[in-house]
Amino acid sequence: MSLAKQTHETYGSERLVAFTDAVMAVAITLLVLDLKLPEGIRDDELYNAVPNLSHALWCYALSFVVIGVLWMVHHNQFHSIPRVDGVMLWLNLFFLMSVALIPFVTSVLSDHATPLPTMVYAAVLMANCTMTAAMWWYASHTPGLMSPDVPAQQRRAGLITPLIVAGVFAASIGVAYWAGSSAGQWTWLLAAAAGPIGDRLSRL
Repeated sequence: MSLAKQTHETYGSERLVAFTDAVMAVAITLLVLDLKLPEGIRDDELYNAVPNLSHALWCYALSFVVIGVLWMVHHNQFHSIPRVDGVMLWLNLFFLMSVALIPFVTSVLSDHATPLPTMVYAAVLMANCTMTAAMWWYASHTPGLMSPDVPAQQRRAGLITPLIVAGVFAASIGVAYWAGSSAGQWTWLLAAAAGPIGDRLSRL
């Protein structure tokens, strides 16, 4: 067997990070396209039309923050992952595929109040978090990808926290189905506790 086949081929993560930044920048920009007033609206109708955008503005703000948080998590992850390989490239592509769906599911959530849009939105965010956990797990278990000075507690927290968030979104799908879209969306607030819980569990 040749030396090339024996060696695990890796690459610097700079291009992966740059490509990810570009895709997420496009996704976060596309969110604003749903914020539009009806065509031909008169000046005296603005007082009624603008408040009618409140739900669309809420969906825009929610998804803007969601993509922003995903970008920050990805940035923090790859601060500790200086090298990538072919598997990591594919995992990151699947992560970006789920991110690119956020503008679409935001549009559906903005236009419809039935439980299904909330369930679909939650499913996409569950996929985001699952892929985030998968990338971190793979990097921490593949020699040469993650920096060796990353402590074991941080390695565990980086896996546990996104899985907890994914669990919250998975649970909200059932809540939305049985109790309605509003109840499902309120469930998402539980994701705020994922960081402290993940940090505590990683210390056990």
